[in-house]
Amino acid sequence: MNDLTSRFLPILDSNQVPDPLLPVFRPFYSGLSIANLPASICTWLGADPPGGAAPPLQEDLRNALGQRFRTVILLLVDGFGLDLFLQAIDAPSAGGWRNLPPDALLAPLTSVVPSTTATALTTLWTGVLPAEHGVIGYELFLKEYSLIANMIFHNPASFSEGPGNLRLAGFDPATFLPVEPLAYHLGRAGVQTYAFIQRALARSSLSLQLHREARTSPFLNLADLFVSLDALLDTPAREKRYIYAYWPGLDDTMHQFGPGDERVQRELAAFSLQWGYFLADRLRKRRGDTLILLTADHGHIFTPKNPHFELRHHPALLEMLTMLPSGEARLPYVFVRNGRQEDFLGYVDQAWGERFRVVPAERFLAAGLFGMGKQHPRLAERVGDFVVLPDEGAFWYFANRENPLLGRHGGLTRAEMLVPLLGLIL
Repeated sequence: MNDLTSRFLPILDSNQVPDPLLPVFRPFYSGLSIANLPASICTWLGADPPGGAAPPLQEDLRNALGQRFRTVILLLVDGFGLDLFLQAIDAPSAGGWRNLPPDALLAPLTSVVPSTTATALTTLWTGVLPAEHGVIGYELFLKEYSLIANMIFHNPASFSEGPGNLRLAGFDPATFLPVEPLAYHLGRAGVQTYAFIQRALARSSLSLQLHREARTSPFLNLADLFVSLDALLDTPAREKRYIYAYWPGLDDTMHQFGPGDERVQRELAAFSLQWGYFLADRLRKRRGDTLILLTADHGHIFTPKNPHFELRHHPALLEMLTMLPSGEARLPYVFVRNGRQEDFLGYVDQAWGERFRVVPAERFLAAGLFGMGKQHPRLAERVGDFVVLPDEGAFWYFANRENPLLGRHGGLTRAEMLVPLLGLIL
């Protein structure tokens, strides 16, 4: 395997924000980020990138994988950060990772900001940076609908069950984003798009929003995914194909039990086994016209439960806010009552000290962490007054119910921001 990790990691590590208030792991939107994959996929398929898209991967990295293909597959394993990937390929039960051909390529990439699924998938399915598409968190204040929304299910964030889709407030997933999904663009260039999505998520509002014009194939489990993907590749096709496949199992397990739990290792072993079966079969049939890319939307960190990080236990702080924070538990956006800004800053400092760094929203936006260039017209109002940067292991839990999670992401630490890019020709 051509492992470029040692070559590119120093570049990513040195890509610092020139602001002492923002000691974060910065996304590398200029060629070493998952945001650069859509333009690269278009190029590999002989199509122009979408207008306004982030640039493709750095040229030497892109060319190392090849110039043109009839089929490009993007296998996105939710939560499969670089640290966990490197553990997987070195594990005794590495399975399919040990069958990688010598010309397989591995490189590190950064996620987007925030390092979360709703933001990353919207970037991967539009090609534009978070600043432009405006989906900058799992929970987002939508002033136009007077509520904080869950951006996966498109429900009010405070709803845990029952009816309450944002469509009741006039929300239209088809027109919410200011740019069109990638499948539309590729379709005009003669490329058919396919999306393999687990059954439980195939009809989620986010899936319906992003996968319009794609041929969606709901699957039951990993065996179903890889057998169905194998069958599609064996089916002759006149048109070029972009195939997207998404596996959420690792992320679900890490959220529930923490990234270091044995259950995570077993889930990873199950994935590695099915990946190994698929890879061995495809390498036997290798034609050289298919590029498969494996990557992730973000990494994970362990966030042990701590009532002191739950805002329901801080009524004095909540009284200073106009509403609950939004965004991510690992990157909260805060809306402070007029005249209470100094009280808010003082409370955070007294209650948590250096564990939470508070950055004025305009300063955070100016740093370009959501991307520079064109901005969504509602970007500033969705960020609020302040952005909070918890240190590793810390978080703010907003909900007025029990905290169920031991693993989180969304922040700007190295572990959350670094993901692998594995590429090989089939």
